[in-house]
Amino acid sequence: MKKIILSLAILLAIGTSCTKWLDVNRNVDAPDWVPPILRLAPTIAAYEGIAYDLRALAPMTQYFGGTGYASVFGMHTYYSGSDAGGESWRMVYWLQGMNTEAIINDGRSRGEFTLAGIGLAMKAYSWHIISSIHGDLPVEDAFVPGLLSHDYDTQEYAFQRVRSWARQAIAEFAKVDNNQYPTLATNDLIYKGNVDKWKKFAYAVLARNYIAMSGKDAKYLDSAIACADLSFASSADDASFRFDATGISNNSNFFGVLRANIGITYTQSDYMVQIMTGTIPNYNTEGAIEGLIPNQIITDTATLDPRTILMFGSRDTMPANQADIKKGTYKFVGARQGYSVATTVHGLGTTATEANSGKGRWLFRDDAPWPLTTYAEIQFIKAEAQFRKGLKADALATFKKAVSGHFDWVKSLIVPGVMVKGTNGKQTSVIGDKITAARFDQLKADYLNSKFVNNLPLADFTLSHIMMQKYVSMYPWSLDTWNDLRRYHYDLVLGPQGVPVSGTSWTTDVVYHKQNSDVNRIYKGFYLPPADVQNRRAKFGTVNQGSPCYRLRPRYNSEYMWNMPSLKKITPIAGDAENYHCSIVWFAQPGN
Repeated sequence: MKKIILSLAILLAIGTSCTKWLDVNRNVDAPDWVPPILRLAPTIAAYEGIAYDLRALAPMTQYFGGTGYASVFGMHTYYSGSDAGGESWRMVYWLQGMNTEAIINDGRSRGEFTLAGIGLAMKAYSWHIISSIHGDLPVEDAFVPGLLSHDYDTQEYAFQRVRSWARQAIAEFAKVDNNQYPTLATNDLIYKGNVDKWKKFAYAVLARNYIAMSGKDAKYLDSAIACADLSFASSADDASFRFDATGISNNSNFFGVLRANIGITYTQSDYMVQIMTGTIPNYNTEGAIEGLIPNQIITDTATLDPRTILMFGSRDTMPANQADIKKGTYKFVGARQGYSVATTVHGLGTTATEANSGKGRWLFRDDAPWPLTTYAEIQFIKAEAQFRKGLKADALATFKKAVSGHFDWVKSLIVPGVMVKGTNGKQTSVIGDKITAARFDQLKADYLNSKFVNNLPLADFTLSHIMMQKYVSMYPWSLDTWNDLRRYHYDLVLGPQGVPVSGTSWTTDVVYHKQNSDVNRIYKGFYLPPADVQNRRAKFGTVNQGSPCYRLRPRYNSEYMWNMPSLKKITPIAGDAENYHCSIVWFAQPGN
C-alpha cells in the first residue's frame, strides 16, 4: 500500500512539474494532425479524378467514341441520379479538400513557404478545373465548419479566386523556408520539390484561366501572353504526376492495362482519326459525303503525322525494320459515340491484358505519367492570344514552338515495342509502342518541315491551325479542351447576341454548324451528333431541348441529395432543372 501511495505521489509530482500533460484521448496510431509534407503525395494522387471525368468529357469533346459513358455523355446529356461526371467535384471538395487547406495553412504557420506555395498552386489548378466544367459552385461556403447547406457562387467569382490563389502561390515561392524537409522530393509526385518549376506551373494556371475568359474582355489576351512568357520554357517543364505501378490499382494509371477502365468500351473517335489522317469529309447540301474538304488543317492523305502511331491503337503488325514505317503502314479506325469499338486504344479487338499488352503503351500504360499541363498547351494559348490581337507573324512563330513541344511530349512516353507471337510464330500483339524514338524523330522532322507547320505560309495561317493543333495536343488527357470548344460554341451558327439560340443554332431535331469554308469556323469537320450530315444524325435527348451541353451537373450524392435548396437558387436556369447542363457558362458569354 505504501508503494502504491508513493508511486502516485511521484506521478503527481511529475505531472505538476511538466508543461505538457498526457492526452489519453489522442491515438498515436491515428493522429489528428500530421505535418503538411505528409499530405502532399495523396493530395497530388487525387488528380486521377481527371481521368475519371474524361470518361464523360472525352466522348463529349469527340476525343473518344464507343459505348457506355460515351453513349450518354457523347450525346451531351447525363446519367440521372448518378455521380457519373462528378469525380472532379469529389476530388476538389473531398479527396483534396481539407488536405490542401492544411498544406497551405500549416505550411504558412510553420514557415514552410514552399509547401504553402505548392498547396496554393494546386488549389488554383483544381478550382480552375472544377469551376470550368461545372460553372456555379460553392466557393465561400466550401469548407466552413458546421454548415448543413452550401450556397453557390458564380463562375466569375470562382475564376477570380483561382487567379488569387495562383498569385499567392507565386508570392510564397519567393520566400525562404524556415524549415527543411528532405522528403519533399519523394512526396512531390510532380516536380520533386523544384520550386522554379512550381512557380512556372502557377503562371500556367493563370494563362489557362485568362484565355478561358478572353472573350469577356480583350485585355485578358495581354494577360494570357504575359503569364505564358513567365511559365514553361520548354517541354522539360511539363507538369505530370507519376505512378509507381507496382501491381496494385491505386498507384497505376487510370487508363492503363491493370485497371481496365477503358477496355473495349472506348477508343479514338472517328473525328480524331479524320483530322490526324487528313480525311475530314466534305458534305454536300443533302449532308452526304462527297470527297474530302480542301482545307485539311493537321495533315493530308500524302503526309504522315507520326503522332498517330502513338496516340491511336492499330491492329496492324509492327515491321521488323523501323525504316519500313511510313505513310500507310498503320491503319487507324475510330468509333462514333454510341457505337461499338472495333480496335481499342491498345490496338486490340478485345480488352488489354498483361499477357497481350504488358503494362500497355504510350499514355495508356500502367506507369505512364499523367499530364496536368504542358509547354505545348501554354504556347498554343500564347499563339491564340497573339493571333487575336492581330500579331499574326508572332503567333505563327509561337505556333511552331507549340507543335514541336507537343512532339517532344508525345515522344517522352514511348516504350519500344516487343512483339507477342502466337504458337504459329506470327505476331498477335505488341507490348509497348510500335515505333522507336529514333524513327519517330525522323518522321517528326519530315512532318514539321511540311506545309502544315514550318513551311506554312503566313498568308495561309489561320486561327484554325492554332486551335486544331491545340486540340490534338491535349488528346485525350485534358478537360480544358472543353473550354475551347465552348468558347467557340462548337462552331454553331450564332444568334444576334453572339451565343447560340433556339431556332438559329438548333431545333429539337438538329443543330446548325457554320460551313467548313467559313473563315470563322475554327474546328474544321467538327459536327455535334444531331448535325443532319452523314454519320451525325442522332438527336439529343429531350431534356436538352435541342441545345448542346455547356456544363456538367454537380455531383449527385452531395448536391442533389443534400443541397437542393441551394441548387434551386442558381440563375438563369435553376440547378434542379432537367436542362441545367445546357445553361451557357459565364466565360462563354460575350461581354462582362
